[in-house]
Amino acid sequence: MATLDKLKNGFKGDLEVLTDEPSLSVISIKNKKLLKKLAWQIKEEFDILYSLAVVDYSPNFELNYIFSNYKNADILILKVNITEKDFAIDSITDIFSSANWEEREAYDLFGIKFNGHPDLRRILLPEDWPGHPLRKDFKVDDEIRNWTGLDLKF
Repeated sequence: MATLDKLKNGFKGDLEVLTDEPSLSVISIKNKKLLKKLAWQIKEEFDILYSLAVVDYSPNFELNYIFSNYKNADILILKVNITEKDFAIDSITDIFSSANWEEREAYDLFGIKFNGHPDLRRILLPEDWPGHPLRKDFKVDDEIRNWTGLDLKF
């Protein structure tokens, strides 16, 4: 993918290519502070942030930004790692508007803060929900069981 060559040249040493197939590329960036700069470069070739998936490897978390190009159906996955000690990353809502709900979902379910997000609040759960339920350290207690009305067994 020609985009990868351009990205590699612009982010020497900070970008690792994990997969480079004809219509799928997976890259990883070592410094999360470069996310916005990289997102602007990605925007030149990709139309939409299709999805943002988070993986909990406590105490580290991996954010997988999945971008799509409508014209030729290319997919680019960008992996960014963050730690619980520094549990915030820049929002890319000003670059990809579809990041708005994706980042809110990651905040709601994992507690990740997105600096500069225009409306960072819960999107699926009530504002008073205790904790972030997709984290490995989330404990289901009586309050959660009573709220759901389900006999949850964990």
